[in-house]
Amino acid sequence: MTSRILLIVAIATLPCLCTAYPTLLDGLHEREIKGSQDILPAYDYIIVGGGTSGLVIGNRLSEDTGSAVLVIEYGYLDNNPSQIEPSSSSGGAWPRKDLYNLTSVPMIGLGNRTSGVYAAAVVGGGSTINGMMFDRGAAEDYDNWEKLGNPGWGWKGLLPYFKKSTTFDPPDAAVANEYNITYDASYYGTTGPIHASFPSYYWPGAKIQWQAFNDLGIPSNKEGAASGGGSGVYWNTDAMTGDKRQRSYARSGYYDPITSRKNFNLLTGYRVNEVQFSANLHADNITMIARDSPAGSNVTTVKANKEIILCAGWLHTPQILQRSGIGPKAVLNAANVTVLVDLPGVGANFQDHMGSRIAYQYNTDAQPNPQSFKTNSTFNQSSIEQWKQRKGPLSLGNGNTVAKIGLPHITPTNYTSIITRLLSQTTQYLPSIYTNTTKAGWLAQRDLIAANYGGLSSAVVEIPFSGGSSASMGLEKPLSRGSITLSPSNIYAEPILDYGTLTNPVDLDIMISVFKFARRWYAAQTALSTVEVTPGVAVTSDEGLGDAVKESAFPSEAHGCCTAALMPKELGGVVCPELTVYGVSGLSVGDISVLPMVPGSHTCSTVYAVAEKAADLIKARHRTVYRP
Repeated sequence: MTSRILLIVAIATLPCLCTAYPTLLDGLHEREIKGSQDILPAYDYIIVGGGTSGLVIGNRLSEDTGSAVLVIEYGYLDNNPSQIEPSSSSGGAWPRKDLYNLTSVPMIGLGNRTSGVYAAAVVGGGSTINGMMFDRGAAEDYDNWEKLGNPGWGWKGLLPYFKKSTTFDPPDAAVANEYNITYDASYYGTTGPIHASFPSYYWPGAKIQWQAFNDLGIPSNKEGAASGGGSGVYWNTDAMTGDKRQRSYARSGYYDPITSRKNFNLLTGYRVNEVQFSANLHADNITMIARDSPAGSNVTTVKANKEIILCAGWLHTPQILQRSGIGPKAVLNAANVTVLVDLPGVGANFQDHMGSRIAYQYNTDAQPNPQSFKTNSTFNQSSIEQWKQRKGPLSLGNGNTVAKIGLPHITPTNYTSIITRLLSQTTQYLPSIYTNTTKAGWLAQRDLIAANYGGLSSAVVEIPFSGGSSASMGLEKPLSRGSITLSPSNIYAEPILDYGTLTNPVDLDIMISVFKFARRWYAAQTALSTVEVTPGVAVTSDEGLGDAVKESAFPSEAHGCCTAALMPKELGGVVCPELTVYGVSGLSVGDISVLPMVPGSHTCSTVYAVAEKAADLIKARHRTVYRP
């Protein structure tokens, strides 16, 4: 690491002063900060969390050289070269050191199983360790946000920020011609920090799988998965550079280029404890402690002159709010936290994409195929040689073909009865901590989802495919809801996390229909001579398929969100359309927790767009004048 990277690694207790000292910024970027003498007692902006959104907002706010910006991150910089290679996009390759260590509560909908939790603890957050699939939800998904009472947060309001965050790198011409790769570059930017591109190789079996979707009536979408289209089969980009084919992520796009800025500080290895408020409930300070400090260590206090922005993610943003006295009164009382603002939506509305798996065997598999690395030494060696030029099969991560399918395409004869069952529900399947306001929010979302179920403008299931013989099927519009709450015995321990997976029976009804659809899809792949392995052809009843869904289910695709939702307060919202927290001033949220409903896509590109928009909102309310 060069001396120009401004990385604070250790500090001690500092007095909380009322004003910043701009002269202390001069030359601060010229060395790695070693001790408490180098951290400012106050900053204009304090950003809690140096993940995807925190780095975006930190970059944009520090464009004004007159504003001092501090980003505080629990994790560290991951400098392992392998972490930017396409192979790092596999979930099994995610390093434990870059993740938080916690386990969910037993999941009632999954037979009381518990689950590990995929939440990033590293600079760059989820963009550092995710699968790199870089798609967007349907326009209808984002328009639903606006319909919940959030003007400016629909597809048209967000598209400029999707574009601002990206640079599009077109695919290799020969590969695009061979596989009919389609896209519309106008949906991307040309100078954004994050590159959206394609590998230089695809498995031949993906062509057969694509055609099988078409044979079942699922149309191809020629504009690609950035266009906001509905039910269809898509080409999607990776968050990857088009030349070196390396991970393009928040660190490389938003942090590394600005390490010489004198007014930008990144502090790693620290946990923010609370936000402290003045008597009139203005957010004045944060308190923090080194993550590995022994019990009873000194706590550091830092002042924010303008604003504190929470970007600690879906897991820890609600926890910090609750520790600070903002959240459901019953939860705070149980944890002996003084209630400053009774805000029931904090930690409620928790959503993620659950999924289940189905497995087949191909008796006449296309050649080569994903198993060829193991079975064909000649192919394996050839791939290694091609990769020296950053070409060939090793440029392929999780794949770039995906089916996003609406309910009428999944079950043409049964989707109306599913809608009827949904609309007959009240709030009987929500977690016990939900109050009248958070229940009202779910009912408003239920009505929007029911309307989506009746059309083909958005997806209810996602099936990524790239030539392999097994498939994961993700539920894109879950009705089940979870919660994140303080541990009453220790508010500084990891929070209590309940995924709530499949607690709403309509989710299970849909997944049973998805299994039936998947069987039709595999049957249509006639050239591959498919044989079902799990759950197996003997499983035919809805009860048996429901058991198969649960047995193979995973509660998370690492798309957790919505725990500090952008909605009206009377619907259980936590932030208003300006992203400021209800009931206080000087405090906002700019991360994935503000999503009111999870979009039907992988979430990384949406987080970039939300964070870019958040930065503009923050600048506007402080009337920031750009001073390069």
